Amino acid sequence: MTSSNAPFLEKAAFLDAMRILQDTEPLPPTKSASALRAPRAPVTTASTTASIDLNSIGEEEARKIVSEEHRALGYRPPGGSLAAQAQAAAARHPEGSLISPNEKAMIEAAEAEAVRIAGELGGQPAYKMDHWTVPGKGRLLTAAETLGIDLRGVGKNEAQQIMSEEHSELGYRPPAGSLAAEAQAAATHHPQGEPGVEHPDPITLVEAAREDAQRVAAEREPDTVPCINVHTITKQEAQLLESYEHKLLGYTPPSGSLAAQAQAAVARRGAQPATKELAAFLYSEEHRTLGYDPPADNIAVIAQSLADQNAMDGGTRTLADAGV
Repeated sequence: MTSSNAPFLEKAAFLDAMRILQDTEPLPPTKSASALRAPRAPVTTASTTASIDLNSIGEEEARKIVSEEHRALGYRPPGGSLAAQAQAAAARHPEGSLISPNEKAMIEAAEAEAVRIAGELGGQPAYKMDHWTVPGKGRLLTAAETLGIDLRGVGKNEAQQIMSEEHSELGYRPPAGSLAAEAQAAATHHPQGEPGVEHPDPITLVEAAREDAQRVAAEREPDTVPCINVHTITKQEAQLLESYEHKLLGYTPPSGSLAAQAQAAVARRGAQPATKELAAFLYSEEHRTLGYDPPADNIAVIAQSLADQNAMDGGTRTLADAGV
């Protein structure tokens, strides 16, 4: 018993584990907090277009730089990168200095560094930074900036609307670098939007989400791993996905992880009797992804069989009863 998700489980688990590690991976152990240091002359790394005073970098600033550079590259910044230098600096002075570096400058430096690293490796940042406009000084526009969406006004409701619309347009969960992903990240910092900032109107958000979905779909490369469709994933596939992520993370995937979403979806689906409506939905989803009629061992075909039996005798058979 399988689904169209089967070939992508391991790669999808890897991508989600990297996302989780990016968001939660702590800095290397540091010594006890030292006294705040007075500002010193800026130290500019040769590899970036923005000047960053490493003497002013503390743990908080280092985390920001690591996060931005990791996000842009698609993998953990290597030794010698600005992120690595920032971590080393934070280990020496965890609390930074009296004058913290400008957040915008840190983001610009991290993005420019990612471009440099990717270029030296003969490729591009995995975060798809190539689609952004470059107005100067290596500053790369995010999807929101390109589409004219002020993320300061985006709260939880707006982020959910963008995610729903873009997900619907793409047919799979919008990836990192999409407007939906940026909106969700912004909403975690201000669930109601920043005070005093006007919320984008719903029509504008729908149009922006659709436009970004077209951009994401157009940029998708042949070897890009599609996101897992939790609506059609089987019980066995969800368990395998959880196993992959657990192994990569070294601990049980947290709530919000792809593995947790898949397990929850299987549980919800298995709690309801198989109906013709459910079977039709699963069949449509699998046919659209596969590009042909699902085979006999596919979840959609199994759901159709259960639904037919339930319709004939009034039964309440579920996909869980069939081990799916």
